[in-house]
Amino acid sequence: MRKLIRIRGSVNLAVLLAVLLYAPMVQAQETPPAKNDPREQPVTPYLAPLPAGSTSVMALNSPLGAGEQVQAGGNDQPLSGVQAPTLGPAVGARNFLAPSLSATSQLGTSSTGAGFGQLTDFNYLLGTLDLNHVTNRSELVLHYSGGGMFSTYLNSAIQDLEFTYNFKWQRWSVLLGDDVSFLSESPFGFGGVGGLQFLSGDSPFAPGGSLSSILGPNQTIPTIMVPRLSNMAVSQIEYKVSPRATWTASGSYGTLNFFGVGFINSADTLFQTGYNYSVNPRSTIAVIYTFDDFRYPEFPQTIKYNVVKLGYARYVTGRLSFQLAAGPSVVMLRGVFTGYANNLSWALDSALNYKWDRTTLSLSYDRLVTGGSGVLVGAQTGQIQATVERKLSSRWRLSTSLGYASNGSLIPNTTISSFQHYNSWYAAVRFNHQMRPGTNLFVSYGAGLQATNAAGCNSPNCSTNFISHQFSVGFNFGLRPILFR
Repeated sequence: MRKLIRIRGSVNLAVLLAVLLYAPMVQAQETPPAKNDPREQPVTPYLAPLPAGSTSVMALNSPLGAGEQVQAGGNDQPLSGVQAPTLGPAVGARNFLAPSLSATSQLGTSSTGAGFGQLTDFNYLLGTLDLNHVTNRSELVLHYSGGGMFSTYLNSAIQDLEFTYNFKWQRWSVLLGDDVSFLSESPFGFGGVGGLQFLSGDSPFAPGGSLSSILGPNQTIPTIMVPRLSNMAVSQIEYKVSPRATWTASGSYGTLNFFGVGFINSADTLFQTGYNYSVNPRSTIAVIYTFDDFRYPEFPQTIKYNVVKLGYARYVTGRLSFQLAAGPSVVMLRGVFTGYANNLSWALDSALNYKWDRTTLSLSYDRLVTGGSGVLVGAQTGQIQATVERKLSSRWRLSTSLGYASNGSLIPNTTISSFQHYNSWYAAVRFNHQMRPGTNLFVSYGAGLQATNAAGCNSPNCSTNFISHQFSVGFNFGLRPILFR
């Protein structure tokens, strides 16, 4: 304990010197003296680990040790980049290794369209590891959740890994990242509690993590429980043209493969470039061009997607993050199903993150062309996701999550010569009771619904409508983070 205090003391000393030299307006708090009798001394709260370059609900609401402050800064992520918007980087524990464990028991019901038609129990056991390492020139962020789902209907492994590495040199910045998952069902409302992040710990502020969720393979059409492997590799370069202007160029390659019959595997290659200009410290405008190429190993069909968007973003330090990009699009269909055809449409990407004193809101809406979620050969997709988290008291927290997606096929069904359409949604509410920082109990209820007009398709899940209900009780146990320099 004394060693840990000495390490933190040296860090606080360095921070204090930096404050005196560069930010004289920042004030540090003093640590209250410890009691003489260690048996009467309360457990020392640890500094909440903060993901580098992002802000989480857990970090913003967690109690901090005396003399330790979390202060949000500006958001330096380019509007045309591959990372999801946040409330801004936070000053705090930036170099740490944080392990945690979670266990969830669930009772679920569903119609036969989802694969099971009677009351079924599901049990999730997960381990989570968060790693942050930040230097003057580089930033590494890694999040891993792994374990399994056990039930009388299906046993399946759960693996999810996301990392980003950013290296800066003079005016240049290079980012490499990857997001890979092996799940038994769609991550759109996974586990009946609004997503995998609700099972593996406190919900993160932005859905999809540090990489933009619209880049990876889309799975907003729920299917029966069947293992599937999704992967997205990302790279990006950024050049500061001037103190106010930046240019970015990025590329990603994503794949979606199902380990079951009747589903459509796909791959897409994306290229994106854009010019960003900061009108003032809070407002940014951008011009963005995106090209996406979808291919299907089982079908001689390709879909080429071209979009030009104008974007606007506004940031208020630690309080508001808003961005909107919209513009026309051209969908080029090439293959035996469609021949040679071009369709004009429009695309939109938007996200809003807002924090009140006790409430945090995350909202996103996107309209884009996707690979078809393993059910369609290409789809025009509109999706909206919202998360609201409310601090009821010092130990109780309420979280609600809502998602809706509309998917329309780009290619007509060859058997009935009509276009298929899917409407899918999920909703979840969770009450969380904190036992100590990083450790909590929760109870939740989730529901999902799918409605479709596809009367004659070949996929196992698209011939019926179904609704599902899940009641869950879970426990998350966070170990003390390991801080390092």
